Amino acid sequence: IRNLTKEFPKFQLGPLDLAAPKGAIYGLIGPNGAGKTTTIDLIMGMGAKDGGEIRVFGMDHIRDEVAVKLRTGYCSPDTNFTAWGKVNRLIGFFSSFYPDWDDDYCNRLLERFQIGWKDTIATLSFGTKIKLGLVLALAHRPDFLLLDEPLAGIDAVSKQQIFEELLDAIQDENRTVVISSHNLADIERFADYVGIIHKGKMLLQGP
Repeated sequence: IRNLTKEFPKFQLGPLDLAAPKGAIYGLIGPNGAGKTTTIDLIMGMGAKDGGEIRVFGMDHIRDEVAVKLRTGYCSPDTNFTAWGKVNRLIGFFSSFYPDWDDDYCNRLLERFQIGWKDTIATLSFGTKIKLGLVLALAHRPDFLLLDEPLAGIDAVSKQQIFEELLDAIQDENRTVVISSHNLADIERFADYVGIIHKGKMLLQGP
């Protein structure tokens, strides 16, 4: 990300630079309202930036949107899957977009997170919905994993399960991970790069 800007009535992001090396686990740290989610949304093409450049694997995030998203796993607590009704309908729809979708891996993740194929999404707890989002993000084995506050509001047992699965998933040194959090303690155990953002500005970035 180079010179990224986005202006809202009461908040301005940037100009922001962010560089996550290929194969790195990059922790984007900052308090609520710092601009973490806005940055991640812009990477995913949700909203138009006012200025600057966003490239993923050398590709422009808008011009090469399909190619970028085929290689990206995205998870956010703000994503609502209720419209699909059942878990199996959601996964059937979602998996159809990814040629590299791994059914066996998907099944293993569902079992580990104790999510049933026929479960009604609306009845799932908040933590289980986060786990379902992680299943969707991981099951096509993306090269780039983009996680927006995946541990927010999660109980200790669920957090441990997610930690273990994430640690397993990011062992591949060819996979680049950007994970945001307002809590440094949540991700310090596996992040090897960090960016500290506050009031839309990058205060510190490095290994």
